[in-house]
Amino acid sequence: MPRIGGVVRALEDNWLWYLLFIPTLLYMVLLLWIPLVQGAWMSLHSWPTGGDPQWLGLGNYLYLFSWEPFYTSLYATLWFGASTFLQIGLAVAAACLVANLSKFKSIVSTGFIIPYTMPPVVTGTIWLFLLNPSYGTIWNFTTELGILAEPIYWAQDGTSALAVVTGVLVWTFWPFMFLIIVATRESIPNSYYETARVYGANRVQMFLSITLPQLKSAILVAVSIRLIWNLSKISQAFQLTQGGPGYDTSVLGVLLYRFAYNQGQFGRGFAVGMVLLVLTIAFVALFIREFEQARKEGTSA
Repeated sequence: MPRIGGVVRALEDNWLWYLLFIPTLLYMVLLLWIPLVQGAWMSLHSWPTGGDPQWLGLGNYLYLFSWEPFYTSLYATLWFGASTFLQIGLAVAAACLVANLSKFKSIVSTGFIIPYTMPPVVTGTIWLFLLNPSYGTIWNFTTELGILAEPIYWAQDGTSALAVVTGVLVWTFWPFMFLIIVATRESIPNSYYETARVYGANRVQMFLSITLPQLKSAILVAVSIRLIWNLSKISQAFQLTQGGPGYDTSVLGVLLYRFAYNQGQFGRGFAVGMVLLVLTIAFVALFIREFEQARKEGTSA
């Protein structure tokens, strides 16, 4: 009875908190946990479009791990994920540049974030035009200057196609990280840098001893968010190459689409989705651990 009374008192004291939590709980159950369990269940079946499911157990996973194009797709996905570090490098450099400008900060910052404001279909159309080997601006410019003897048919080669798609991904989404980093950089007190100058520190020393430690938590948050998005991103690969040539730019999200909607094999598609989920959780868990460590260090300081 005392325990029940304690529960009742807790509900009476915190009823508003519980009431506000209910919509979040319903959202997680209906739109996250149930679909996740359903997807995991479907990945254990052969589930053709319009047909009845047939139990396969781990059959879909065994098929994937014995199928060579799966590793090509996995490599492309990891390449997308690795581009996160290039994005954060550009974001930190741009944030430091803006912080040291005495004028036109708003104009420069706005120019940096323009790519991120464009709808994906517009971004894809622009880059398809720029990179067209026949009339694209980039190839015409480079050939006229003598940089290249002839245009590169990049979409016909797996390496160049993956490099171009990854480059467009970086160009489109590094401004998101810039917004996070520049806001944190602007919050660092100028007194830190003034004190460092008094003691004779140069710009590199101030960056390593002041700026980078102060930005650590923001960098970890930005990298974690973008890593999740980059690993699951399909719009650039789908718009620019349709996942080709072959499977060279078929990141796991595109491979899921090809299995489920092009071939009607929803079981295999969901197996790819489960692999992508585990991969994402594994990588993000590392950054969450680092973030918690950085938070504890900041609190103790």
